[in-house]
Amino acid sequence: MNKVAIYGGLGNQMFQYALAIAMDASGIPTKISINDYFINRHYQGFELLRAFNVPMPIQDKLKVFAMKQVRPLFVDINTTYFKSFMSNLLLDTSKVYKEKQECIYDAEVFQQTSSILVGNWQSIKYFDSQSDLIREVFNFNKPKDLINIKIANDILNTNAVAVHVRRGDFMNPLNAKSKMVIDSCDYYFKSFEIIREHVSKPIFYIFSDDIFWAKEHFKGPDFVFVSHNKGVNSYLDMYLMSLSKHFIIANSSFSWWAAWLAEFKEKKIIMPKPWINNVNCSDIYPKDWIALDVNQLAAQIA
Repeated sequence: MNKVAIYGGLGNQMFQYALAIAMDASGIPTKISINDYFINRHYQGFELLRAFNVPMPIQDKLKVFAMKQVRPLFVDINTTYFKSFMSNLLLDTSKVYKEKQECIYDAEVFQQTSSILVGNWQSIKYFDSQSDLIREVFNFNKPKDLINIKIANDILNTNAVAVHVRRGDFMNPLNAKSKMVIDSCDYYFKSFEIIREHVSKPIFYIFSDDIFWAKEHFKGPDFVFVSHNKGVNSYLDMYLMSLSKHFIIANSSFSWWAAWLAEFKEKKIIMPKPWINNVNCSDIYPKDWIALDVNQLAAQIA
């Protein structure tokens, strides 16, 4: 029995869970491990049950419940000794198979039978054969509040374009070498131009963890800014985005999944390249999506 380690934010959790589903459905017994959330902080914690109510064994659901009760008791304990103690207690490292390279498909993972699978697994090739099942599992828990219901209805009744601006943690100097911050508007302005050429009367719904930056740079009657879903409700931004007909996404698994899950058959999806600085991420780009080279655009403008 394999176990896929689940960690990171919601988008990463979905890629990891999708791998587990695909392997299990293809006849390789595989489940997930959520123990890392007892040890490390990851954005809003384990979100798959909150966002989708994904099928999970009762023991894992009990772990999720326990995390909500126990994790706050030592959330600020960050000593090396403590983490080492908790890792030895909770994590089985006897046979770990690590992802070889981010965003590049590794066929060897499907040869594993009793390993802890550690990685982001951000390639559609891991689960393309089970895409219908993945879409069925990632069926959002719908919002019940009036604000999100109204925005959802507005999106469904217009030529809505979900625009994701990811800054936030990407601005942290520790992430500077790997996370490409789209600090210039060239990528977005070119994307707006492409959408307006092909879509009649588009309405751009802006989702961002830095909504003030977005409002400063994107102005006009066809922009709507969505910024009320915070904290544990942040997954609802992915739900609202997924209702759109077209997409301008950031280099973020959060908006990648919103675009992939969208049901509109003629959807246009624009995404930035590179996905990660100085890393070949060819497998993150579905063939029918439009990849715009951010650095090339900036050079043309300069």
